[in-house]
Amino acid sequence: MVAGAQEDNDKAARDRAVEYFYLHAVSLFEQDSVDAAYEMLEHCLALDPESSPVKYELAAYYQFMGKDSIAREMLESIVREEPSNMRYCDALVAYYERHGDTESAIDVYERLLNDGTHGSKPEIYQVLYKLYSSIGENRKALEMLEKLELLEGPSESISLYKVYQYVMLQDSVNAIAESRRMIAEYPDNQLYRNMLGESYLHFNDVENAENAFIAALLNDPDDVMAMSSLASIYLYNDNDSLFCGITERMLKSERLEPEQRSSLLLDYVAHREKSDTAYMKGFFQELLKLPFDQVEIAEIYAQYLIYHQESNDVVIPVVERILELDPENNAALLQMLKYAIERNDYEDVVKRCDDALLYMPDMLALYYYKGLALYLLGDKDALLPVYELGLQHCGDDDAPETVSEMYTMVGDMYHEAGNIEKCMAAYDSALVYNPDNVNVLNNYAYYLTLEGIELDRALEMSEKTIGMEPDNAIYIDTYAWVLFALERYEEAKAYALKLLSTDSEKSSVEYNHCGDIFAQCGDIDRAVELWKKAQELGDDSKILKKKIKKRRYYPDGKKKRR
Repeated sequence: MVAGAQEDNDKAARDRAVEYFYLHAVSLFEQDSVDAAYEMLEHCLALDPESSPVKYELAAYYQFMGKDSIAREMLESIVREEPSNMRYCDALVAYYERHGDTESAIDVYERLLNDGTHGSKPEIYQVLYKLYSSIGENRKALEMLEKLELLEGPSESISLYKVYQYVMLQDSVNAIAESRRMIAEYPDNQLYRNMLGESYLHFNDVENAENAFIAALLNDPDDVMAMSSLASIYLYNDNDSLFCGITERMLKSERLEPEQRSSLLLDYVAHREKSDTAYMKGFFQELLKLPFDQVEIAEIYAQYLIYHQESNDVVIPVVERILELDPENNAALLQMLKYAIERNDYEDVVKRCDDALLYMPDMLALYYYKGLALYLLGDKDALLPVYELGLQHCGDDDAPETVSEMYTMVGDMYHEAGNIEKCMAAYDSALVYNPDNVNVLNNYAYYLTLEGIELDRALEMSEKTIGMEPDNAIYIDTYAWVLFALERYEEAKAYALKLLSTDSEKSSVEYNHCGDIFAQCGDIDRAVELWKKAQELGDDSKILKKKIKKRRYYPDGKKKRR
């Protein structure tokens, strides 16, 4: 007796210790001291290796740590010890489901049903239905629904699931009968009327399916689901007039979600691609009068008009309508800018760019077109700050040619202002983005020559322009003038002759250049002849008069601008 009493005392002391440390572990969990809590649980397990609560908690920790095999052993162990404990069974089933072991999960709940303890718990049938259904055991899944129905009585959800299982089992009689029973029991619920139609469709009974959906619409004329199903039937049967009628009815329904309406409208427009555009324009205008979100409808309408090459006068009011509804609509803002550019309405270009920049301040092209429009309006002074601000937003996605062109214009403006240093810095940037920018190469070479600096670089750039456009009179003139500045007069004369032989109209500057070249080559008669042509074209400089009178070349201290 003494030994037995001692053993009982030891067990009681152990149980108290396990309970104490277990509760302490729970407290540590509540304080988010997870590692310390699990160390305490390990201590509990050492004191009592058979403690189900301790193994339950540790199993969760081992799963978190990726030690799945240990977690599984612990969960299976506690379920063997306490097979009727729903909490433990649920944890083991959850483990099986995570690892795709559906059959083992089913075994756990089937044992719960068979032990008689939980035979009246509807959640077991619900879970078993889900598990059987997930592996295609439709007959067993239906059996679980029927047992659940006996336990809880008929319900809408059970009937819905039963119809699904009948359909999966190809049991048309019961699927349709169950659907009809639900309509009779819940006559105001459109779901069951549509479910009946879908059941008929599944069993290829198109005629009865059509009748079911028509009946659904008679009960609720705005039922989008019924209209959609009818549209599919009409399309399948090549009944175009009925398909178009029901589709247009659906598109006008306020119950249709905006995303659904946009998708359906795009499909419908594609379906009627070859139909009368006048009819479709009228239909779009009807839609735009309805009391729901119209932005996407207007966008699709604009796309439709553009695709069918309608005139700008037809498209522009629709795009303006988009902007009325959605002032921040980037596509519409850019579309209106495009139209302004196409009709050379520079004032409107500036306005449209300003409107778009409110919402797209990083779009370089907007600065480009605004600055260009201001330049063409004669407001050259406004171009420079617009382009300099725009170039601050230059990014990797911007077209290098556009960036280069903007730097070109900035350089030209600085040159006009007499700021040669900033002009050349801008030209350098332009060539970084487009090394073949022929206008920059030519102008840069010419301006370097006028300044009398970096003549070898000027020659290299000018040679490149000649290589790209060998018959361009302006580029030939620049190349000849660079050669002249390098005192390579005979080479310069060859290009002067080529320039004079071109059909292009020559400027006073070009005739002046050619005269200077011929003079330095000893052909003073031809030089005077060319100088006089420059004079006839408006060059009334004193140095030109002196060259003609004295019949000799004099350096021109004034820069010759073209």
